[in-house]
Parts: sequence; structure tokens; C-alpha cells
Amino acid sequence: MNHFINILKNPDQSQIEHAIEFNLYEFFRSMVNIELKDTQYEENEEFSRFSTGISFFFFNGVIDIHVSSENARKIIKENITFFKKRKVPFLWVIGPSSTPKKMGEFLIKNGFILDKLQGMAYNLKILNQEREIVNKVKIIKIENIETLKVWNDIILMGFGFPKEVQSDFFYKAFSDIILNDKTSASAFLAYYDGNPVASSLVLYKAGVAGIHLVTTLEEARSKGIGTALTLAPLNEAKKLGYETAILHSTEMGLNMYKRMGFKEYCTIELFIRR
Repeated sequence: MNHFINILKNPDQSQIEHAIEFNLYEFFRSMVNIELKDTQYEENEEFSRFSTGISFFFFNGVIDIHVSSENARKIIKENITFFKKRKVPFLWVIGPSSTPKKMGEFLIKNGFILDKLQGMAYNLKILNQEREIVNKVKIIKIENIETLKVWNDIILMGFGFPKEVQSDFFYKAFSDIILNDKTSASAFLAYYDGNPVASSLVLYKAGVAGIHLVTTLEEARSKGIGTALTLAPLNEAKKLGYETAILHSTEMGLNMYKRMGFKEYCTIELFIRR
């Protein structure tokens, strides 16, 4: 459970990989910090696990896993039983520091399906000016409950979360750190022609600025709005003294982030048990 506190300065490859991994873990930990009767979070020396009770894999999972090869199968069976009792699918996240290295093989044998995210990082030292915002686009930083609720709705629609997801989930999950703990996170909302169409979140954890929840409504895609919603937190992070921004890209977003200047550092494996 190795967490950064201070901003990373001149980080090397290993430090960036570590930050990519642990910023994601902190995202999941932040996401379950909400007052729902079915929410549960546990942490020990071998792993952490979270569950919201929502029947969608994104909202339940095992993270920060560090076990011996001899104990791996036991831990897998224990967690399968745990989530089965709660009647929810779940994620098992494997990052560069996860052990054992064969954990993925063990998970596949136990019925998990593999998906991958590309861990990427951006050197904020090269961000020497704020780029021009796309025409007809207005980007605001979330600073009140009203816009936070709109931000919540854009996330649900943009990612196409199923009906099982509580309609105010992201509002409840992140309202405290976005509105009250401004050193930990900021959220951004984009308007196009006066209508809210895109969202993003920056999480200041593990010594870096982690970009999360970047999504654009289908009717507003391919207009550069996603790029603008990624640049907004990059500009803020640099002003706050951060040197590195990170994100976890799907295959669909990879080329966009490369064009922006993000570089690939590691792979985050998501093993899904439905």
C-alpha cells in the first residue's frame, strides 16, 4: 500500500508507472466514499476491495494486489465468494507492481475476461501555453451543486452506463472532494452551443494529476471537445506545480492522447468477472 504524498519532481520511468497505477487505485477508493447502505471497502496487506452493490463491474473490484504465488488461488476464490454473495460482477485490476506476475493466468482459469487500459503520461513542463479552445465551446470548472449535478448526468449518458447505476452516483461519490477538498480533485464541464456535452475529472493523487471520466455525448463527438476537456485539467495542474499528468486510455482514445503529447508507459489489465 505505497502511496505518494508529495508532487513528483523529475520522475523516472518506474515512478511514473507507479503513479499511473496508484492514481487509478485512488480513483476507485474515492468513488466508493459515499453514504449508501450497500457500499463496502476493505484494505489489508495483500489487497484492497470495494463494492457499491451496483450490478455493473465498474463499481466493484479488487485493487492493489500483492500476494505470493502460493496464496494467489486462495485469494481469488475468497474474492469470488465475496462478490458472489453480494450478487455483483467485479473487476480485478493488475498493474506494474501487482504480484504474483502470473496472477492474470490464474484469473483467466477462474473465468475472468481480460480487458486492457494503456497507462499514459504527459510532461507538463512542455505545456508552455494554454491552447485555443474550440469555437463554440465553453469550459467551466465545477464549483457548485447545480453544475455538479449536470456533470453527473453527462458522465452517465456519455459512458452509456446501464439503468442499474444510481442516477446521482457520481454526484454523491465526488461532491465532497470536488466542492470541499479542492486540493484533491477538480471537475470540468464543456458546453457546445450553450448545451452541456462533455465532462472530465482530475484527481491529484500519487504525486501526479490523474485525468479521469473524460466523455463526450455522441452528438458532439469529433469536434475536438474531448481534447479541450483534457487540456483544461492539464493547464490547472501545471499552475498548481504538478510536473506529470497521467491517464488510462482505451484503444478508442489512444490516438487522440498521442496527438496531444501523451506517451505510453505501461499497461493496466482489467480482469472482469461477470
